[in-house]
Amino acid sequence: MSNLITQFENYFKTTNIHILMNPLYNLPDRKNVKAFKILADALQKKETALIGITGAGGAGKTTFAENIVKFFGTEQALTIDLDDYLLSRTERGKLEVTGYNPVANNLGLASKHIEQLLAGQRIAKPCYNHATGEILPEEEVEPKSLLVVEGVTTLYPELKMLHDISFFLDALEETQIKSRIQRDVNERGYTLDEALQLFAAIKPDYERFIKPTKEHANIVFQVDTNYIMHPKKVTL
Repeated sequence: MSNLITQFENYFKTTNIHILMNPLYNLPDRKNVKAFKILADALQKKETALIGITGAGGAGKTTFAENIVKFFGTEQALTIDLDDYLLSRTERGKLEVTGYNPVANNLGLASKHIEQLLAGQRIAKPCYNHATGEILPEEEVEPKSLLVVEGVTTLYPELKMLHDISFFLDALEETQIKSRIQRDVNERGYTLDEALQLFAAIKPDYERFIKPTKEHANIVFQVDTNYIMHPKKVTL
């Protein structure tokens, strides 16, 4: 593994993948060096400014996006979490929809903000609080050379054409449950029973809305219970 990591890091010393887009820091997720090598190849071929990441809840979307930003540095990369464009939990309850349903998300605003960032414009982004289900005050976001967008709605029709490179993280069900227990209980204030009930409740909408978007992704990784991403489809 160490030889593979060394080879990967040396790759950037001889390859100009994008203007101002050579990594500034060491690889943050060393167990997934193969996934980052695929990302590097994609950046070289696409000369991209926008990466989209989607998949099931608990698949590791946020972690992958944050690691990309860590690798390239916040000086030149940023991530947008599409969960921030959710309607409040109260509003979703009134509509009787889960967060996976397109109508539970302000996709028009998300699309507008992504286009503004790509055009070099500052945005005032909404913020969603998972613990309370409430919408927090907006925060200003400055554009960067590399934009990473992640969330379950990344490849919904309103957004899928915006991405230069797109990833689908196809996590095993055991991985999703493991992540939900770790995240929803430890970070979002759910009890164990609530986290498991939520997983069961949203599973039909995953099959209905999210799983079909896998066919639109350039790259599909299967994510095992150790959060190692195994390439299943690579179309560059």
